[in-house]
Amino acid sequence: MIKEDYIYHMPHTVLYSETDARGRLSLPALFSLFQEAALLQAEQLGFGETYCAQEGLMWVLSRLLLEIDDFPGHRDELRMSTWPKTPQGPFANRDFRLQDTEGTIKGRATSAWLLLNIDTMRPVRPKELFAPYPLDQMEDALPEAAPKINSVDTEGCSELEVTARYSDLDQNDHVNNTRYVRWFLDCYSPEEINAVQSLRFSINYLQAASYMDKVKLRRCDCDSESTVFGYLQDETPTFSARIQLR
Repeated sequence: MIKEDYIYHMPHTVLYSETDARGRLSLPALFSLFQEAALLQAEQLGFGETYCAQEGLMWVLSRLLLEIDDFPGHRDELRMSTWPKTPQGPFANRDFRLQDTEGTIKGRATSAWLLLNIDTMRPVRPKELFAPYPLDQMEDALPEAAPKINSVDTEGCSELEVTARYSDLDQNDHVNNTRYVRWFLDCYSPEEINAVQSLRFSINYLQAASYMDKVKLRRCDCDSESTVFGYLQDETPTFSARIQLR
């Protein structure tokens, strides 16, 4: 099979419900597209939901780095492309590319996923699972891996508290990865977000929040970047996300 056979293409028309106050595709909606494309291709290649259900496993998103050049608007027709890459240690890597119908690239992303044993919640190294695929031949959407977000000086940071409710949960009874992006955005005013045309956004998922968990969101700004750290009630980090305006 040639390299193209391992690239999955998903067409999509931006719905009104997927747009934000700017009339542009929202970050949470974009993350939903990432999630859907990844799930569909994993199923197609034989290591998706069906395989995981049989083996007592589940995929969880651990890190993602996104660069957006131009946010699509309502009714824009898009093509989301995704492909797996060579695993690194416990991480299964996957890239994404978002294009319009003329082939213009709107955004690029790279991500790292963990394959967890449902009973122990410990990672299963994916190298053997991906051995049949020539992933070393796949290209990079971005020239770097999704980074670990380091802590910063928290002096002068602002705080907000949210509670995980039923509508935040996924099929594993954990807060869905898109909800953390919503919580991140809730730390900003409309004026701050509406002015954004292009950005660099990274997020780390650290410890899953569950129903009725209270999560403290701590926003810290530094020069051209802003970071939100999420903490459970016992101060365990649950996620961190950083935005850099471009």
